[in-house]
Amino acid sequence: MTPFFIVGNDRSGTTMLRMILDRGPEAAIPPESMFLTDIELPAADWQALMDEVWEHPKVRLWELPGPAPRVPAGLDGGDAARFVLGAPFEAYARKYGKPRWGDKTPHYVHHVERLLGIWPHARVVILVRDGRDVALSLKRMPFGPNNAWAAAQWWARGIRAGAAAQERHPDNVLTVRYEDLARDPARHVPPVCEFLGLTYRPEMLDLAHADRSRIVPDQTSWFPTLFDGINTKSVGRWEREMPVRDQAVFAALAHDELARLGYPVPDRPLAPPTGRRAALYHRHNEFMRNVNFVRLRVFQERGRELRLALRRRLSQYGAR
Repeated sequence: MTPFFIVGNDRSGTTMLRMILDRGPEAAIPPESMFLTDIELPAADWQALMDEVWEHPKVRLWELPGPAPRVPAGLDGGDAARFVLGAPFEAYARKYGKPRWGDKTPHYVHHVERLLGIWPHARVVILVRDGRDVALSLKRMPFGPNNAWAAAQWWARGIRAGAAAQERHPDNVLTVRYEDLARDPARHVPPVCEFLGLTYRPEMLDLAHADRSRIVPDQTSWFPTLFDGINTKSVGRWEREMPVRDQAVFAALAHDELARLGYPVPDRPLAPPTGRRAALYHRHNEFMRNVNFVRLRVFQERGRELRLALRRRLSQYGAR
């Protein structure tokens, strides 16, 4: 069966959509995977890669039964990659009695080409949300950018990556606004299901009765209102809660991306922060990134993902 992926900037409603679709009869969607970009392809030893994937710290959180399966002999590179990388998802789907699997990993918005290179017929749903609401939501998270200056640029990069994927693969990629799902889920979820080849049922929208165990235990505080049901309480918070200066900084640096998605922007273009102020924002963001890295990777996760997280950070710095 064809897999599907839910991607987008963090705090854009990807977990909400994951929980909605997971409540349907056909697909099971585990917590974030990350291993699809943590591993190197092609592999010299596919069984060794299978064992590595099975022991990945994200996959271990899925509590899959049994050892890693054996890779059949004679598979070519593409089939071997799909067998190995799909195996933990298929095991997760079997665990919940579902015939299909999906993946919800926001980070993959920057890696749609890799996903479609492995699964050419996969479907990808990109969640977008007003970046100013995203920035506000991130302020209480132990990850992501830490001020309006950093958040605007980070958010805009994600939006551009998603737009490029949509343009290159219009038959495989669908972009959905969080605000539309929140305001009228009964109207906007069925087309998402149709795009993914899933059966829509109205009870999928009843998140108040969703299985709370599907959230990683030490991440439950990240979703304090998820099980209150789908609502618009978090739509447009930036207009009420974001300082005017931060609004101006964000709009100056992400004006085009906001406007392209239909979000309100100032009538006249705003000047970005001066070099001196930008340097202050940069130093503040880097300091808080380091603080939050220790807070999350050492204390909250107790080091379970520290090695891989360090490697991802070094990769991000190298890509700049």
